[in-house]
Amino acid sequence: MRTVYALLVGIDDYPDKPLSGCVNDVVEAESWLREQGGPKVSVLRLRNAEATRAAVVDGIGTHLGRSGPDDTALLWFSGHGSEHRSNDPRTATGMSQALVCADSLDEGGQPLLRDTELGALLDGIAAGGAHVVAVLDCCHAGGASRKPPPGTRSRGVVWRPWWRTDGARATGVSGAGSRRHVLLAACREQESAYEALVDGEPRGYFSHSLVHVLRRLGPAAAYGKVHSLVEERVRSRQPAQHPELRGPEHLRFLHGDALPVPPFLLRHTVSGWEVNCGSVHGLRSAGGEFTLADEDGARRAGGPRTVVVRTVRPESTLVEPVGWVPGPGDLTTVHGVTPSALAFPPAAVTVVGDPAVVGMMTAAMEGAPLLSTGGDGLPLRLEVGAGAARVTGGDGHPVAPLPLRSPADAARVADCLSHIARWHLLKDLANPDPWLSSLVRVTVEPLVGALRHTATGEIVCSYTPDGREPQVMVRVHNDSPLMLWGVLLDLADDYESSPGLFEGDFVAPGHAGTARRGEPVWLRLPPGRSLARGSFARDWLRLVVAENELNVAPFRLPAWSPGGTAGRSETSPEGGGGLLRLTSPPGPRTAGGPAHDVGRWGTTTVAIRTELP
Repeated sequence: MRTVYALLVGIDDYPDKPLSGCVNDVVEAESWLREQGGPKVSVLRLRNAEATRAAVVDGIGTHLGRSGPDDTALLWFSGHGSEHRSNDPRTATGMSQALVCADSLDEGGQPLLRDTELGALLDGIAAGGAHVVAVLDCCHAGGASRKPPPGTRSRGVVWRPWWRTDGARATGVSGAGSRRHVLLAACREQESAYEALVDGEPRGYFSHSLVHVLRRLGPAAAYGKVHSLVEERVRSRQPAQHPELRGPEHLRFLHGDALPVPPFLLRHTVSGWEVNCGSVHGLRSAGGEFTLADEDGARRAGGPRTVVVRTVRPESTLVEPVGWVPGPGDLTTVHGVTPSALAFPPAAVTVVGDPAVVGMMTAAMEGAPLLSTGGDGLPLRLEVGAGAARVTGGDGHPVAPLPLRSPADAARVADCLSHIARWHLLKDLANPDPWLSSLVRVTVEPLVGALRHTATGEIVCSYTPDGREPQVMVRVHNDSPLMLWGVLLDLADDYESSPGLFEGDFVAPGHAGTARRGEPVWLRLPPGRSLARGSFARDWLRLVVAENELNVAPFRLPAWSPGGTAGRSETSPEGGGGLLRLTSPPGPRTAGGPAHDVGRWGTTTVAIRTELP
């Protein structure tokens, strides 16, 4: 039976910079844990003077470290945080963050718990198979340098001169497949977290909102839905504080099992109804529709509920309900939504061959919104006949011929065409305004194997003469005057898209972030690809940047597999995931108007060819 090992740290009694809501935060967190009635709960409490650096580190190692493969380790820290400038080239913001323990303000010592050390400790526990979660309600930046609003107090202190900044940076990552912890942070690294009187007692805005939302959503809450509601509650009280989620949004809170979460979420905000899909995800203009997912499996008497896009922003859209009136419960929850009639350009598919089979394929494509038999979209060609279909026209590795003898086969071929079209929409994402795109870069530095540049701009990385796979260091550079949030997509030639290289982080002006947290990026030919001399594989590394965090779920797309389930993805195991796994629109397709309000976001791409010389 799963056990939740919880280390709950609350510190109010700091010398010179006391707080008042941190112990209340962890008391309420423990109360929520014990209300669940599911997994066994084992709690270690560290409050005020008990929460020394040594005690916190020991609690992580000896208490949370007891977690096994079927358990959960939870660290909840409410207290001060601090930051300092860092010369480490792997620090994308140019700052180093740390938790301020109970004895951290004692002059002359080094009792800070730095973010890199904490991450290594937690990832080490995750590597043993446990599901590890960290909730940090503190400033990740120098909160004391900002004037808090009236009635609030920031949970940050300035960096003390006796706190050392040297020493090796520990990553805690042993390889590309290493398990990592999930982080729920009260604010961005460069921001402050605040506390105030909430419901009659001192509380941190973030901790109070998190417990409230967990009680509202119940035991089946996914991290993405929890974060979406917590962010809105915190920002309604303190607009300068932006909570963050670092980790898979489709996993269940405290359990880690995958839930069938749609890639886009609908919530009510101070600006109105909002879906976390914007122009940076490929949405071009107003007029598109989203359908609310039927999460309980029961068909609504009035049919599916839809919302229509009214205003497209870089990272999200404002929408309006169509034909239904939201109830009070809709205002305090978050709905999964699926694109149903969007202004995305469909691929233009030319079908040639046996007329009877051409007719069967044309009928199969009628229910696929990303496919059309004409237009100026991505040109794909389908040759049909002799019981098979051959797809050409995509930029990826050639797709093996697919069986085509029945309507079920035709539907599968249409799925393949839609998958290729979805992948190309990611590969070809671009802002019509090129200003920001011209101010970001991706660089690739050789570590193992030869690297050369071709006249077309492609980077060719070669295996070594003794057969070793090439390794490179990949960095994302921000040459703009803005603090930017970026994600680096690896678009592989087997029609897969993954944000795993650089999963989303802020990069300061003039700074660079490093893929895989500073570890080498290994390049290799995929399984099943010929290892004969001259064999190769291609990847396109596409950097997407904006001024605010983006929903990364739509950027995940599994490799095309003839034996897999159509539309299945990492974020939605039951189907419906990915950028454009569209349901058929209930009526005529809404084309929408011209693009507008493109906003400040940008992209840049580096093409890599991995070859056996």
